Amino acid sequence: MDYLTRDVMDYIMKLRWVTATTLLFLVLVLAVSSPVQGASSAAEAFQSANLAAVELFRDADRKKDRVSWMAVIHKYLSVSKAFPQSKFAPKADYKAAKLYEELSRFSSRPKDLERAAETYLDLADKYPSSGLADDALYLAAQIYNNKLSSKQKAISLYQRVITDFPDGDQVQLAREQLNSLNVEKRAATGVSSAGVGLIRTVRQWSDRDYTRVVIDLEKDISFTTFSLPADPKAAKPDRVIIDLSNAKVSPELSARMPVNDGILTYIRVSQFRSNKVRVVLDLAQKSSYRAFPLESPSRLVLDISREGSSGKALSSAMNQGSPATPAEETGKKNVARSDNGIRKVPKGTKSQMSDDVPSIAAQLSLRVSRIVIDAGHGGKDPGAIGPLGTQEKDLTLAISRQLARRLRLEGFDVYLTRDSDVFLTLEERTAFANRKKADLFVSIHMNAHRDQSIQGIETYFLNLTTDSSAIEVAARENATTSKSISDLQLIINDLMLNSKINESSRFANCIHKCVMSSALTNGYRGRDHGVKQAPFYVLLGAKMPSILVELGFITNSTDNSLLQSESYQSTLIDGIAKGINKYIMNTTYAYTGRKQ
Repeated sequence: MDYLTRDVMDYIMKLRWVTATTLLFLVLVLAVSSPVQGASSAAEAFQSANLAAVELFRDADRKKDRVSWMAVIHKYLSVSKAFPQSKFAPKADYKAAKLYEELSRFSSRPKDLERAAETYLDLADKYPSSGLADDALYLAAQIYNNKLSSKQKAISLYQRVITDFPDGDQVQLAREQLNSLNVEKRAATGVSSAGVGLIRTVRQWSDRDYTRVVIDLEKDISFTTFSLPADPKAAKPDRVIIDLSNAKVSPELSARMPVNDGILTYIRVSQFRSNKVRVVLDLAQKSSYRAFPLESPSRLVLDISREGSSGKALSSAMNQGSPATPAEETGKKNVARSDNGIRKVPKGTKSQMSDDVPSIAAQLSLRVSRIVIDAGHGGKDPGAIGPLGTQEKDLTLAISRQLARRLRLEGFDVYLTRDSDVFLTLEERTAFANRKKADLFVSIHMNAHRDQSIQGIETYFLNLTTDSSAIEVAARENATTSKSISDLQLIINDLMLNSKINESSRFANCIHKCVMSSALTNGYRGRDHGVKQAPFYVLLGAKMPSILVELGFITNSTDNSLLQSESYQSTLIDGIAKGINKYIMNTTYAYTGRKQ
């Protein structure tokens, strides 16, 4: 049992000058003495428990004796009880839980597994800042999932790993386990078709520090990931491995795809086993990665970043001078905030940020020159449809083209994600913006509602929400069910940086105020629905301030008629352009020295 003996062996090696007789005497004394009464410090108490564990595992007869197991477990638990503030306390609880788990192999008692899980959870609750906390939560989830057949409990614990420890080393594993459970659940209810799923295509986009790989699937598939170090003797580079269970490779899919973008050299796909596909990403250098599944259609997304370019350093610099959060500026107390900077917004809460506070971009002396405009929907995806057959995809393209022309005349470099009636996946749009190294991303959409009397304009940025109306909009734009939104919120909780949320909030407010002002000035009588936040796939993973604008309700006859009018389209475009310039003006404080 390496996890119990490693610390003890180190300790014994430090005492190698002690005679064999003295050392044997020391081991025997420490093994039977109380760690609280016989130890003068937490370190000594912890080592006493370690030595007792070594003796237990060396003696085959003692391993058959439950009393001996419980005596050692008690020693570890006594450490955390007597020295709760020491660094050894979480370690001791962790090893006690491990011992309970190991004991269950000998006893075959479910109660021992329950005690192991309870001890792991106790550690995570008492010592959330410990490096072992996320490991303990994950191991508890594994016990409930694999050994106690309590799937719902396991799901809640995997979600806690993702939510409470977004930067921990167990996040990816927890996400993969959640995906497997969701796939099993859908298969059991008949939502997901049974049988082997086909790996259809592998797509990839790159920029200097970031590569996105998307594996298109025939159906939802369980997956696992891991990394392998370089093997110079075998001429193998660092690799990221993705194993897809119950899967087959499409005959049309190339087995070896060259990339050579500075991050990846090759993507290799093989039928690793009869029912398992292995995708290997050959890395040009050490890199970090995140992998997560998306639905409708089913695909697996992997974001690979150069090591050291994950954005944490920039985030830290941003947060040194970041403006107050919306809750702090407005004085509202109904905005809950978690330790990792992600806010959950109650129903009806609007996000507002003061215009007179210099933006993060201003404080970092960043200019805005390159803008990506995303015309929502397209091709086989018509988007929302009006009462007389007007399709959202046509309106978004017309407005996006005009907006691009207007901004280019003002001197901006502008790119359209689509300039014709073609279908683009949601993740492809964000990857396009990242690849173009855009400073801003604006996704143009039209709203829809079952109640055809509802009209108005609203603007969104990416964040968590509990607002049912915002979730409904996100579900429609994501072309998925609202049930999938909960999974997406976990992904966002893991991936989003608070600095970008704040900057996108500021950008959304500038755009929204100017669009509403332009529309109202020209006689628009629709409602101002404000700036909101919701989980949109199309904004997920963007490296720049990103917003989604719903310019009116295509299901409302008045809005529908206006949105088809070129003069009204020009009114909306004028508002968006002014909003972009207003946002940029806020980013120039660092250059002009203007008083705030």
